[in-house]
Amino acid sequence: MLRLIGAVMIIAACGLVGIIVSKSYLLRPKYLHDLSAALQLLETEINYTRTSLPEACTIIAKQIKEPVSQFFTCFAESLKNESGVNAQEAWDNSLIVLVDAGFLKQDIEIIKQLGSVLGRSDAADQLKHITALQKRIQALAKAAELERDKNVRLWNYLGFCIGALVVLLLI
Repeated sequence: MLRLIGAVMIIAACGLVGIIVSKSYLLRPKYLHDLSAALQLLETEINYTRTSLPEACTIIAKQIKEPVSQFFTCFAESLKNESGVNAQEAWDNSLIVLVDAGFLKQDIEIIKQLGSVLGRSDAADQLKHITALQKRIQALAKAAELERDKNVRLWNYLGFCIGALVVLLLI
């Protein structure tokens, strides 16, 4: 009886690990789409309403889901509260939120490039860079969707199969 309980626990644990890995493939495209939508809102705020960068990011954070909203909230608070911090430093410091959310290193490197332009140039130049970043993020999202379609089911089944294999090897 104990062997049976142990076998079920091993299979369940390995299956759970597979499900957790597959969830990361599910979330990445969603997060990238949310970031693209947030950048579209930022573009609108800069182009049409001409609000200040901290205010624009606060408005955007209220309209977008987590973790992207946390990123924009952190960025806005860094600009408002910390004296002597420029937009690039605040942007780079806020990227920690996206790293913790599971964005890949390549995603972060692309997003980081926008920080060097925000608040330093005129609105037209900022809009140009935001549009370019949006296109890159949309390409990353499409690639992430292909990865998701390929890997979600694989990891779901692989976790349980590895668990079953471990149980067979232990018997």
